[in-house]
Amino acid sequence: MKTLDLNEEAFLRLLARLNADPTLAGEEYEKLRARLIYFFERKGCRIPAELCDETINRIARKVEEGLEIGDVFKFSYGVARLVLLEHWNDPKREWEQLDERLSSPESDRESDEHRLECMKKCLQSLPSEERDLIVKNCILDKKEELARSLGVTINALRLRVFRIRTKLNQCREKCVSGS
Repeated sequence: MKTLDLNEEAFLRLLARLNADPTLAGEEYEKLRARLIYFFERKGCRIPAELCDETINRIARKVEEGLEIGDVFKFSYGVARLVLLEHWNDPKREWEQLDERLSSPESDRESDEHRLECMKKCLQSLPSEERDLIVKNCILDKKEELARSLGVTINALRLRVFRIRTKLNQCREKCVSGS
């Protein structure tokens, strides 16, 4: 399955399409994400979050292209079904699962350790306020309190965290593939 990264502008347009109020748009996004993950879990997918992200990316691209979508939630299920079909019909998926079963635990452990080291390096390379924010976001259960303590809306907090995670993932992947 070909996955394209979601650009920030497309993500913001999707949020605006979900609701004009930024706070409510963030809540709607979380509902959409939770429903899609549940959909993929119910279908027996081993990677529901990845398939959910691919679905949301495609929806956001359609919104960015100007497609008029009456009900984003209903539209998302149609897109999710297509993503699911592609996932099940992907011949590489079977080989990847077989490789996963046959791979030695030591190489997995080494790979995991390398990815962890890359993540640590990338976290350290972040400015201290971004590093603190991403750590607090992972640790704290109540995101509303974190947003309030920063003097921002919950949606603004989600956007900041999204941007930082994107930066971290790009840094980690660059580090992992670079060695």
